[in-house]
Amino acid sequence: MMSRYNPTMLKEIREVLGWSLRDLVEKCQLFKLDVTAQTLNNWENGESVPDADKLAVLAGVFGVGIERFYQNEGGK
Repeated sequence: MMSRYNPTMLKEIREVLGWSLRDLVEKCQLFKLDVTAQTLNNWENGESVPDADKLAVLAGVFGVGIERFYQNEGGK
């Protein structure tokens, strides 16, 4: 079964943690991921898709598995 990037998860996890986009940018920098708030906003809104390497770093920032950012085709 194919999986695709689910942009809403990035925002949901960030908001559950109580982080602003600026907070997430700062935390990403600690993990050597150089992104802007605009880039993160585009990823959250599905306007662009981060590559798998960047998603792996984001998973580390959030302390979750990378699979949290994917959904199976059909929304399952």
